[in-house]
Amino acid sequence: MTRPLYKVREFNTFRELLTQSMALYGNSPAFKVKNAVGQIVDISYDKFHEDVFSLGTALLSLGLKDTRIAVAGANSYKWCMSYMAVTCGAGVVVPTDKELPFADIRSILEVSEAKAIIFDKKFGKKILEHRDELPEGMIFISMDDAEDNGDILSLDRLVEDGKRRIDDGDESYINITPDADKLAVLLFTSGTTGMSKAVMLSARNICSDIMSIMGVVKINKGERIFSLLPIHHTYECTVTFLCCIYGGVSICFCEGLRYITKNLQEYKPHIIIVVPRVIELFYARIQKALEKDKGAKLKIAVASKIAKVTKKIGIDTSDVFFAKIKEAFGGSIRLIISGAAAIDPQIIEDMNKYGIQTFQGYGLTECSPIVICNSDKDSKAASIGRPIPSVEAKLVNCDENGIGELCIKGPMVMLGYYKNQEATNAVFDYDGWFHTGDLARADKDGFYYICGRSKNVIVTNNGKNVYPEELESLLMKETAVKECMVVESKDEKDNVVVKARIFPDVQALSQQNGNRILTEKEISDFVTQAVHRVNDQVVSYKAIKSIEIMEKEFEKTTTAKIKRNQ
Repeated sequence: MTRPLYKVREFNTFRELLTQSMALYGNSPAFKVKNAVGQIVDISYDKFHEDVFSLGTALLSLGLKDTRIAVAGANSYKWCMSYMAVTCGAGVVVPTDKELPFADIRSILEVSEAKAIIFDKKFGKKILEHRDELPEGMIFISMDDAEDNGDILSLDRLVEDGKRRIDDGDESYINITPDADKLAVLLFTSGTTGMSKAVMLSARNICSDIMSIMGVVKINKGERIFSLLPIHHTYECTVTFLCCIYGGVSICFCEGLRYITKNLQEYKPHIIIVVPRVIELFYARIQKALEKDKGAKLKIAVASKIAKVTKKIGIDTSDVFFAKIKEAFGGSIRLIISGAAAIDPQIIEDMNKYGIQTFQGYGLTECSPIVICNSDKDSKAASIGRPIPSVEAKLVNCDENGIGELCIKGPMVMLGYYKNQEATNAVFDYDGWFHTGDLARADKDGFYYICGRSKNVIVTNNGKNVYPEELESLLMKETAVKECMVVESKDEKDNVVVKARIFPDVQALSQQNGNRILTEKEISDFVTQAVHRVNDQVVSYKAIKSIEIMEKEFEKTTTAKIKRNQ
């Protein structure tokens, strides 16, 4: 367990978090959003608090006290307002993936027993076409409609109505004292969508995680963060949204993947929370630009050493030396945190050389989600970090290499799986440790390293363990490989062998070979050569013996992780 680096204020409910932040930050901008004509306008902490309480009051007037309310749509101010209005007193929020097919949405609404759903225009089109198939009596609330449209209520009108009610003396929502230990957020995780296996989190679970994260990562009032990842995921919701409300940061929303570069230049964020795929794209662009400058490597090496020395005496010279690189992120970037999947340590090392503090962490939805993370003052590029304050971690059933299953204890660990005691019992042992299903090792300094998922491990005929993620990491460094998945297979003698399913990077191979169109055989040869190079780097029992070249990209989750069951 790590000791906090920074003093953290106490709060146990979302209402306490919001009310404290309003008192501390008042008229400071909590959000920067675009108005109808594309101008960026500020929404203050005072205004956010007022809107949340107004909407909460209106939700109670609809008879939604202590009910489950789904929220679905793109990352936006109104999504955040809706989430807070529900969790600060109305009931239980059910964050819903806006990209799901209707059958899964219907299943989530049925399993969660949701009485209402708040949605944006794009998501609303999907569900309103099938409204007759949804649970009877469902209340529909549109984030985008300025006026009520039949039985589809306008969120804007509800906020206005709630404000009028408060002005007229309605204190029904104001007087609620939320129970920190009751169910507050019901999350259907990737792979369990539409099923009864949903994660139950209390306000105390999530608030304890926020306090622990803020104990090792410093954010400053007035900084700007860029919200890019899907906000229905706990990673984005807890770190980008809730932690930043705690810290007095201004939240800026990406308008879509094709607008990332434009939005970064507009908002000029100081902080970005990403998955590896996002930072890999920016890193590749930076490397391409550096390759054009023959003396770039030497310049960076010298500048990095100077910046490191000056930082120790309280002077940050990184903007002077690395302005052009930082400009790719808007020009003001100082911190990037990567999570949700493994990342090449070289990328982290290089980003830090460029004067942009970059590190990774680890978490699961069941843990609210962050439990292990590098810190501002102590990090290792290849590691996910140390357990954050209030978290206990241990490895069980370790092999001869010290690799075992990672287990967690702490106040951020979930209440359990919704209406599924069997699944809950399967992940908690008799002593209350949560079994993550992830395999890890720890070094002498207490830093952890993820090695793979226990259910993905390939056990060879002679009992040796092969971790697919290790081979996938090596394959992804090859130009010929755009995406890959390492799986178990059988040879003609029914022996277990390691197989690589590879989607080749045809464009990169073409550029590497004079921008000409390559034949299928040439592409196959390049992929085979790449696999041979990987095999040269590992012991014989880990070697890839079978290759399948894929014709299309792998199906992925909304956090860009490849779904392994395909």
